[in-house]
Parts: sequence; C-alpha cells; structure tokens
Amino acid sequence: MFAVAGTWSMDADMLAQTEAALPVLVEGVQQNPGFVRGYWSSDVDDPGVSITFIVFETLDQARDFRKAVMANAPAQAESGVERTGMRIVEVRAEASN
Repeated sequence: MFAVAGTWSMDADMLAQTEAALPVLVEGVQQNPGFVRGYWSSDVDDPGVSITFIVFETLDQARDFRKAVMANAPAQAESGVERTGMRIVEVRAEASN
C-alpha cells in the first residue's frame, strides 16, 4: 500500500467553513480508485496545521491522487487551505486493535 501524506496550513478565519466542507471532501476522496482509508487530523498544539494521510492500494493510484490534489490548489486556497507539504510514502507495516 501507498499513502499520500499531506501537511496543510489552515486560515484561522476560515476554520468553520473548512470544517463544514470536510464531509463532502471525505466523500469525494473515498471515490478515488484504489482508496483504502484516509485520516484527516488537526494538530492539537497548533490548530492552524492539519495533516492528512490517504492510503491507496497501488503507487500509481497514490500518484494520480497527489496530482489531482496539487492541481486543486486554487480551490483549496479559496477555502483557506494551503498545502505546505505532500509526499507519497510506502506503508510498510500496519497495526490496529
């Protein structure tokens, strides 16, 4: 499996709008080919920072998703979200309870 790990700067004045849009964003991401699971998080020490971790079955699917996210930067900016980092990582181990 491969994940697209993103870090995001959130405009504090638009946090309510961003939170309201999150369910639609999650639903859209789930529709991507090869989607396995996703995590959207907020830094507890700095609420202006968000970290996402979206897992796909294959490297090509992760690359396609990253490309689409990067192309969507104008819409992200309109919602008060700015990408500060994005990388593809290979998931080497997994644990759950």
